[in-house]
Amino acid sequence: MNTLCAFSSDSRELYKADIYRVLALPTDHIVHFRYKKKYVDDNILSNVNSIKKQKVAIFFTHGNEIGNSENEYTHFSVRWATVSHFEISKETDVFHLYMRLGDFCNITLDSGNSIEKQVPSKFFSRLSCTEVSSENNWQSRINVLKGYFPDITFFHLKEIRNSWRKKSIHYKNDKKFSYYNLNHGDRYTLKMAVANPKNSDTKIEIMDSSEEITINCINPLETSIQFDDYDIPISVKTLQVLKQASLLQFKPKKVAEGSDEYLGEYATNIELNLRLSLTRPLIFGMFSTIAFWALLLAKPLSKTAEWPSTTLLFVSTLMFFVSSSSLFFWFNKK
Repeated sequence: MNTLCAFSSDSRELYKADIYRVLALPTDHIVHFRYKKKYVDDNILSNVNSIKKQKVAIFFTHGNEIGNSENEYTHFSVRWATVSHFEISKETDVFHLYMRLGDFCNITLDSGNSIEKQVPSKFFSRLSCTEVSSENNWQSRINVLKGYFPDITFFHLKEIRNSWRKKSIHYKNDKKFSYYNLNHGDRYTLKMAVANPKNSDTKIEIMDSSEEITINCINPLETSIQFDDYDIPISVKTLQVLKQASLLQFKPKKVAEGSDEYLGEYATNIELNLRLSLTRPLIFGMFSTIAFWALLLAKPLSKTAEWPSTTLLFVSTLMFFVSSSSLFFWFNKK
């Protein structure tokens, strides 16, 4: 099959960190690769609009040492993705590629591909490939790649769930960024796969940039098992505002001479939109209205007094419900 292929390599630690995040992030999350135009296939650049929503195979390339003219390149497929957005910067001449992650894959490059379309000449091109039906899950990709990364704990965020369903990922800025909506006062579960394939003394610290999320686990997370699954409960605190942005951060670190050393390049972020659920103010408005009617019915009336018309009672009840719900929703007034 002919497919778009996006390569990252071991020439720099930041490029390896891109692959670490491709392994870590959940399905449908957006990843961002950057290429100088000279590393993008000319056929793609001449008809760049044709790649929108096209399937892409993401590869890791070993052997791309800078300054070595006798490099031997080994390519390892990592994951399928779909092009969600692209743009070429007029100021920097950089090709920005945004991809929505899919399943993990095991793909080999066919021998008949032109050398001029492969690494190190091109890092984003259309190549002839063969897909292998076995060893195409997350564990198999870790086993293939572990020797080319530092001692580190790998993870894969499979999904975020509330009490009854999987939370959907949302997009913004022409599908260049992705985020989750979480409601204040609710509990969720991070369903994760974790791997420590080298049995190294490494950990993953899970943090929240806004300090509005409680993470209910031993933190930092560590495991002596090569592969395991974790369900980590988290809770969103009661907010004093309508909504708030936050980053859920996964920061790998290792113990070095008795102290913890962060592997900063490998930090992985999930963007969260913490917001007030519409259900809570509606329920608050309903019970406030019940209290309003309880007071109204308990109020003593003289024998000559008359109840307002049904229409007036309906309008006043509706106004009370809307006002109490709106005060809760917009101003957190209870």
